[in-house]
Amino acid sequence: MADSIPVGIFAASSVVPAVEFEAGVAHLRKCGFDPIVHAQVPRHFFTFAGKDEDRAGAIYEFAVDPRMKILWAARGGYGAGRLLPILDELTKKHGKPPKKLLIGYSDVTALHEYV
Repeated sequence: MADSIPVGIFAASSVVPAVEFEAGVAHLRKCGFDPIVHAQVPRHFFTFAGKDEDRAGAIYEFAVDPRMKILWAARGGYGAGRLLPILDELTKKHGKPPKKLLIGYSDVTALHEYV
């Protein structure tokens, strides 16, 4: 869609179940959004959707991407709080990202408080 709104989807916490995730992405498209899924989302490291550095890097990458006005966590779970020190280091090293809408629930509340 030419007028669709880009949404950067990342996974800050637990592994994302593929079937539910694909249904969610399809629903966002149907609602007029353009979901851009970070390559980190399908990763699996223990119970997490990738290593802490991968998950924090995905968030920061989308946070500084000028195309993204909305950042959407693929799911809650456990692990987002572990990313705060890494996000602090990325911000110190590369600068503070512009303000954006952050959508998520459960463990993602730690990120809401952080931003």
